[in-house]
Amino acid sequence: MSRNNNSLYTQDKINFAKKQYNNEIAEKTLYYQKKFHFETSPRQGHEFWNNEADAFKHTFGAADVYFKYGNLGSTFAGIGHENETPNNPQGEWNMDSWNNNQGREIAKEIQKEYGDKFMKLPQQQRDDIIAVKVMDRMHKGKLITRPDDTRKYNGFIENATNWLNSKFGQPMGYAAPVDFVSLAQNLGLNVPESFINLQNSFNSPQQPQSDLAGYTNPVTGDNRIFTREDIGEMSQEEFDKNEKAIMTQLKDMNGLPANADMRRETLNGGAIYVNSYTRSDRTDVKGYYCSRPKF
Repeated sequence: MSRNNNSLYTQDKINFAKKQYNNEIAEKTLYYQKKFHFETSPRQGHEFWNNEADAFKHTFGAADVYFKYGNLGSTFAGIGHENETPNNPQGEWNMDSWNNNQGREIAKEIQKEYGDKFMKLPQQQRDDIIAVKVMDRMHKGKLITRPDDTRKYNGFIENATNWLNSKFGQPMGYAAPVDFVSLAQNLGLNVPESFINLQNSFNSPQQPQSDLAGYTNPVTGDNRIFTREDIGEMSQEEFDKNEKAIMTQLKDMNGLPANADMRRETLNGGAIYVNSYTRSDRTDVKGYYCSRPKF
């Protein structure tokens, strides 16, 4: 595979890590919604959008990321998340950025109270501590729960990035090839080593993908190859069912190929395409790529 394809594979790893983490935070938001009964939307697929649940999700998530990658890592993760929404309305950007900052403030507060002991606590206990503090701020009106709230977030990094987006039309964040470490250092900011290591792991050159012939997924025991398009068309239920196999393939191949990559592999003799068919129980099976067996 070409170097460009390898960079796409690296981006796939980032995208799937983000998708996994977003799903995790959504599940935790739902868990605490049942416990604290904050507002959600009845609109299917938009339960956590522009409401109290949205505010909880962003605040909780920003605090959680703070403990993994520090204040700067949490800030840039929030920027990257916002830039995944094309033409993100200003009110929604302001609401999310405000609540992300509230999450970082909560994390700093916890650090002062618990010190190094916090990260030694069980995960559920850490989550509960963060969630209680998020709800305390929500009840005191410190979170923004509607995009038409008149309070404005004035964070320098977020606002500078937002200005650059509007000026040049190029989103900055994990969705774009931006060197956050250099950007932060040029701004005179202290960059934690954990965040430098994180960015380096994303940007490090990947080994070229070898011939797919003979590949077998150790989770499923078969030779199906998942492509980016396959996964993009999956429902959440389908993704959950295949997640272990997908993530194993992601690790084995240093990424996930696109359909175009697999078409080239079929020409090179490393893969074959199985046309869609109907099983004996009348279940329709979509067409898919698989590795060519080695004899």
